[in-house]
Amino acid sequence: MPSPTGEPSQPLDLLRLWHNRPFRRFWVANLISNLGTSAFVMAMTWLTVKSYGAHGIALLALGYGIPQCLLQVFGGATTDRIPRRQLFLRTQGAMVLTALLLLLSTTQGMVPLWLLVAVNAANGVISAFDTPARTALISEMVPRGELVFAQQLYSVASNVTNVFGPALGGILLSIGKGDRSHEELAFLFNVLSFLPLLACIPWLPRTPAPVAAQERPALWTSIREGLSYVRHQPALRLLLQLLALVMLLGLPFQTLLPIFVHDHSSLYAHHSTYAALLSAVGLGGLVGSLLGIASGQARRLGLALAGAALGLAVAILLLAGSQVIHWASLSAFLAGACGVFSLNLNNALMQGLTPMELQGRVIAIANLGKGLQAFSAAAASEAIHLLGRAMVSSNAYLVVQSALALTLLAGVLLLWRPMAQLELRAQPAASS
Repeated sequence: MPSPTGEPSQPLDLLRLWHNRPFRRFWVANLISNLGTSAFVMAMTWLTVKSYGAHGIALLALGYGIPQCLLQVFGGATTDRIPRRQLFLRTQGAMVLTALLLLLSTTQGMVPLWLLVAVNAANGVISAFDTPARTALISEMVPRGELVFAQQLYSVASNVTNVFGPALGGILLSIGKGDRSHEELAFLFNVLSFLPLLACIPWLPRTPAPVAAQERPALWTSIREGLSYVRHQPALRLLLQLLALVMLLGLPFQTLLPIFVHDHSSLYAHHSTYAALLSAVGLGGLVGSLLGIASGQARRLGLALAGAALGLAVAILLLAGSQVIHWASLSAFLAGACGVFSLNLNNALMQGLTPMELQGRVIAIANLGKGLQAFSAAAASEAIHLLGRAMVSSNAYLVVQSALALTLLAGVLLLWRPMAQLELRAQPAASS
């Protein structure tokens, strides 16, 4: 049976991929690093919401989203112009420095909101270059026929850490004297978690830049080539439309989760509750990754993607109306599963439709959705803050989160027929 991208189908041989030493080292090192990042994000968002409320979460999301929107295409173009291993080493080194800055600030007492926002903004800048470089590195380590499976396997590692990272973060926040949460321990663990990945990078394959220096077009020309390619590929455009809906209206639920816990009258507003819900989202994401691997050779993937986005909207509605931790955890699990399945399968299919020399730019265009997600989450958080002051007897979170989910539901239904007719064929070379 041919693969969804039109390439000859090959057995998904996990053992053969695991024997690929560079990929195996990269996978294990990222597993440890992502565990630290997950604990870090949990600690930073809880520190923000307990100190500055929904308004603080809004500024935190905005700080990350602005550089994501402004710099993604530059990050993708840079990934296609210089050796990716070199770029990845620089981005990881920069992330260690920002992690150290936040760790040192917590030892001095109360962390000001401007510093939290500045650290998140710095991470947004770095991530604009790190994400396409990291994704494209996998393309250099594995044969093209195993690329979709390798990307899905990498996603499994990310979602495993999303299960255990928040739980570990909750434990670290509980260590120490007194009833207060100890975010500095989670920040310290995050700094240490970078060390295996930094040690792994020099052992990755030494590949030249995708385009030789003397053949590189001007940066703006390179960006225009990527945008032009996407514009002339109907399947890519449709996948990007669905991705934008999910990122803009669905995935902000994770950013709003600490507000849900902190302001909920029926839940125990404590970092342990927040950690439990984040772990439920991560467990759902792990299941979504495994479903993505299992569906890699299936037919009618367009319908599967639309169905996952629809499931995400329903799960968010259930979460917003939850009154007990058990129902909230189940809803968070379902939202995590549908969200990750949709994202991973969408990204893997876009990579399969894109020539190697354009992958960095197309990945960056797709990752513009991170900026959309951050802006949407910031607007939703600020709306909750303002409505909470004006609607004393109403649940502002429920109103705002339900409005996002219902809009996502309507958008997916509008795209349902085009997604059902989606045809996926590999593109061996870039379009002019």
